[in-house]
Amino acid sequence: MGLIEGLQAALDYLENPTALTATSVSMCLCWLATYAGMVRKSFQDRSYSMPLMPLCCDIAFEFVFSVLYPPTEAPILQYVFGSWMAGSVMVVFATIRFMPNEWKHAPLVQQNILSILAVTILGWMTAHLALVAQFGADDGSAWGGCLCQLLLGAGSLCQLIVRGSSRGASFFIWLSRFLGTNLGVLYFTLRFRHGHVIWHSPLAWWSSVIAFLIDSCYGILLWHIRQAEGRDQQQRKAGSEIGPK
Repeated sequence: MGLIEGLQAALDYLENPTALTATSVSMCLCWLATYAGMVRKSFQDRSYSMPLMPLCCDIAFEFVFSVLYPPTEAPILQYVFGSWMAGSVMVVFATIRFMPNEWKHAPLVQQNILSILAVTILGWMTAHLALVAQFGADDGSAWGGCLCQLLLGAGSLCQLIVRGSSRGASFFIWLSRFLGTNLGVLYFTLRFRHGHVIWHSPLAWWSSVIAFLIDSCYGILLWHIRQAEGRDQQQRKAGSEIGPK
């Protein structure tokens, strides 16, 4: 985005703050609820909720765009990203604590979790810094957010398929993440109407549709897995009540 367009977008934001502010705050709260749900579920199931690669991408994104290159067109986003980073730190703590339980079959991973996290976070920081260099802080944060969302959606779906259980997952986490994602799409759509022209592009709309489809598939699969787990639990309960003959 050019300087003139950027200044105009910032002025439009200041002149029309209500809808954008309400949407950004709602989006922020949904993702904070997601992080809180992930931490709670991690301690409950003695596992971790967010896949490793999306987690590292998220915390790198939040650090770059809340500390190093905060957006200038929408100043509230700096505080949104900062609050998300605090939530991500808690998710990282839960991941470090319980990730070894999921990697007993791979000692190389189990014994080097901290190193893997550190290297992966640094790697994703270079990706987000490259977006800043290519597009600037404001547009870079938009495209970085798209990258994080697609990676988290696909990674979470793959993790659910591989585990074959609801361990580390819940409908609360899914719903708050689903709402947060779609509120993010609404936010950038409103910004497009107020001058943020980059969002009106084939790549942006494609990423929005794909994210919606992936998250919808996740919810459907989680429901089927929970139903199967419920039936298995009932069968085990019935078997224990009958007892050995």
